[in-house]
Amino acid sequence: MNKILIIGAGQLGSRHLQGALQSSLPLNITVVDPSSDSLSIAQQRAEQVSIENVKSTVQYSQSLPKAESFDVCIIATSAPVRAKVTASLLAENKVCYIIFEKVLFQALHEYTEVAALLEQHNVTAWVNCPRRLYPSYQQIKELINPNEILAMKVSGSGWGMACNSIHFIDLFSYLCNQTDLQASESNLDTQLLESKRAGFYELTGKAKFMLGHHSLELECTTADEVAIQVSLSYDSNTISIDEIAGTINTGIVSTERQFKHQVKYQSDLTGLNIDEILNTDTSSLTPFNDSCQLHTPMVQLYLEHINNVLNKNLLACPIT
Repeated sequence: MNKILIIGAGQLGSRHLQGALQSSLPLNITVVDPSSDSLSIAQQRAEQVSIENVKSTVQYSQSLPKAESFDVCIIATSAPVRAKVTASLLAENKVCYIIFEKVLFQALHEYTEVAALLEQHNVTAWVNCPRRLYPSYQQIKELINPNEILAMKVSGSGWGMACNSIHFIDLFSYLCNQTDLQASESNLDTQLLESKRAGFYELTGKAKFMLGHHSLELECTTADEVAIQVSLSYDSNTISIDEIAGTINTGIVSTERQFKHQVKYQSDLTGLNIDEILNTDTSSLTPFNDSCQLHTPMVQLYLEHINNVLNKNLLACPIT
């Protein structure tokens, strides 16, 4: 029986649980959260899906296990406690593989510290930025000429720039096959928005990043409407994706083509991720060290901006 641990039973963790129950493999799943209310909601959501393998079981706990071994652990806590939870987990247990949620960590020093922990405990880890698993983006990657310079732009409103930038930075990295991200420009708005989650902020405005000669511009306005347009421009083609409408337009040598962009929900993906890891010892998700290279310039940029606006010297970037 494969042993799975899910730490964090909130909105995302409970969806991971639903997805894990879609695994074709027999799983012994443990869900951990200090909140009994969160565990109760996770249990309700687990009961809403049919279990793919009848031998799979789920148990719930308000405390981390001790002296146990797990094949795969999914750490779906909020960002402020993720590094501490990882350290506590590995101090007491043996874990083969970890899938981290994002934003990975708030403090820059935590990236190197957790990387060292994973190496010390011989853990292979990935970060859950699932757009690279969407069939539509995989199709788009096949259309892009890797020898041409890519200019990518994400624009819209209400898409949660602080917490969701990493999704598009990761997609940019996936399409370019590079990870050496640099922040190049910042024109972020000086008004910070209170996040839905207490103690966190959201951002609007513009930020620009580079991977070599490839560029990524992120823009989020203050309009209430949720809108996300992704534009990919390179010498021989331009591709436009409307993530909300679910449409993709691509023109190749004056021949336009349209196909569908379909969002994959976490409850549809986690089982596949677990199966891939257990069957192949690898994952199509972003390797942890690659994701650290993508996270740190973004976290540094956003932390500096928030400190300037608040006139503070925070060490941890209050985004999640």
